Formats: sequence, structure tokens, C-alpha cells
Amino acid sequence: MPQTPAISDLDRCKECKGKCCSYFCLQIDTPKEYDEFEDVRWYLCHENVNVHIDEDGDWYMQVLNRCQFLDENYACTIYNDRPLLCRKYTDETCEDTVHGYGYQKEFHTPEELDAYVVETLGREEYEQEMVRQRAKHEEVSTEEMTQRLHSLGKLKLIRPKTPNPKGTS
Repeated sequence: MPQTPAISDLDRCKECKGKCCSYFCLQIDTPKEYDEFEDVRWYLCHENVNVHIDEDGDWYMQVLNRCQFLDENYACTIYNDRPLLCRKYTDETCEDTVHGYGYQKEFHTPEELDAYVVETLGREEYEQEMVRQRAKHEEVSTEEMTQRLHSLGKLKLIRPKTPNPKGTS
């Protein structure tokens, strides 16, 4: 006999507007070094993407993208043939029922992540690695990259070297 949703399930989905069907999350490697944080920063440069750290310290990329099988009444149009992952959702795992998920941190913008990286690595290491890695990638000197990043307001501790006046050493 085909499985159909209980009335309470349908009402609950209408009430919360199918939150669980409006995004998906993928676990990502926990960044530890500057270049790994830069990968996460790249994710956040895209529309409808967030990153969060869950209550266990695991990192996830969340893509806000509505399921194509969710109708205007927030009901699943393929309920009897829905994927196994959808079938695993229960009252105990429903985001609306458990009043959201507990995140240690949530990032919506590259700037929010940058602030976290400064806090995690320390401002000096963050700036040094930014200069070093961007200079290496763009094949310019660290002095030139320091100038560029300083002009963008990205550096707080590292200052560009000023040329010595003629006749001084």
C-alpha cells in the first residue's frame, strides 16, 4: 500500500513552509590554515550559500535552494517516491519541531568569516599569510601585494614599506 503523509505532517509542513525542502547541507573539511579558510570564503562569495559550525564542531556548507518537487502548498509532489534522505526526517529531526539547529557559528558573508579567521589564527598570521599566498599566486613581490591589500583596507598591522629618502640608508 502506498505511503501517504499523515494530515498532521502536511499541516506541519504548511505551517513551517517546508524549511527542510528549501536547502541542503554538505559537510566540509574543517579549515585550519589560511588557504583552507580561503576555500570557505570562496563558497560565501556565492549567492544563497552559508557556512556553519554545528554543535559538534563540524563544518557545513548550506545551499539555499528549494526542492523542485515542493508545491505551492509546501507539499511534496513525489511523496511516495521521495528520496531516502527525505524519508529519514521525523518529528525528532524536524527543524521546526526542535526549534532550529544549534550552531556554534554561522557565516553569511566573506567578511563574517574573515573576522572569525582573524580571531582563530590571530591578526598577524592572517595578514602575513594573505600577503604571502596572494603574492605567490599573482607572481608579484610581497611588497607589491602589501601595497595592494593596504589600499583595499585589508591590512591593519602590516604596513607598506616607505622608500628611504635619497641620501639616507
